[in-house]
Amino acid sequence: MDIVFLGSADFGIPALKRLLEAHTVRAVVSTPARPQGRGLKRKESPVAMFARQQGVSAIFTPEDLRDRSFREALAQCDADIFVVVAFRILPAALFSLPPFGTINVHASLLPKYRGPAPIQRAIEAGEQETGVTVFRIDEGVDTGGILLQKRVSIGQRETAAELYGRLSDCGADALLETLDGIKKCSLKPFPQDNTAASHAPKLSKGEAHINWEKPAEAIYNKIRAFKPFPGTYTLLEGKRLGIEWAEPVEKESLSEAGAVIGVGDSFFDVRCLTGALRVLEVKPEGRKSMSVHDFLLGKKLKEGTRCT
Repeated sequence: MDIVFLGSADFGIPALKRLLEAHTVRAVVSTPARPQGRGLKRKESPVAMFARQQGVSAIFTPEDLRDRSFREALAQCDADIFVVVAFRILPAALFSLPPFGTINVHASLLPKYRGPAPIQRAIEAGEQETGVTVFRIDEGVDTGGILLQKRVSIGQRETAAELYGRLSDCGADALLETLDGIKKCSLKPFPQDNTAASHAPKLSKGEAHINWEKPAEAIYNKIRAFKPFPGTYTLLEGKRLGIEWAEPVEKESLSEAGAVIGVGDSFFDVRCLTGALRVLEVKPEGRKSMSVHDFLLGKKLKEGTRCT
């Protein structure tokens, strides 16, 4: 099939790679280059860089998706279908252009976790299973008819970064299977059950501060979900201490939530609403990540110290 691919994040690179191998990619649409890093040098999106490396000749990076000249340029690509993976919300004038419409690869089992952070929110909620959904784009946000879904289990210790990679590859497989089904007219979209919908809003740095008045398991899930961005932290003696890794332990105490209730050679335990969190890796303010063993070499931490 003749395809226009729309994406920006590296989540979409496996899908684009497979499309270049199995189909004809007429054009790639991505976000404009943005200033990044300390030098604020303009840098292309991962998808745009990959497309350029692969020799894709038509790469569009419009500021405004509603721009008339951009829409006309896409129409001239004569694509059979548009494929979206981790991109912006498209106006109807764009997603209705090709004869087979526009399909999207989303990293959840829709209608659960509609929105920009489905992987992180699924882990944060303690889900044991997620997946990918290929659906037809309509005027809603992740609300279109479902064409195909693939289920993926979530490991008990799996972080967002690890699950991101697995779902990226799974999404590429699902996309190729979907396109084959569309070409053979063997796939028909079915509507989502809106009563079962849940949302996955973008993560914010304000959420990174750990609330010790939560169960240990919930805090652990948040640490996994927020790794690597935006991370999680607590305040220890007034200074920010990033909690890079920790595990829940069955340990009760009469101390207040947030109190250090045990210190070992390579860990310290913090009281939670229920249970405790065994902290194993930290990032002190202004320093690099380190094991708690190394942290304790330069820090005398006593039981009863409060994390806030």
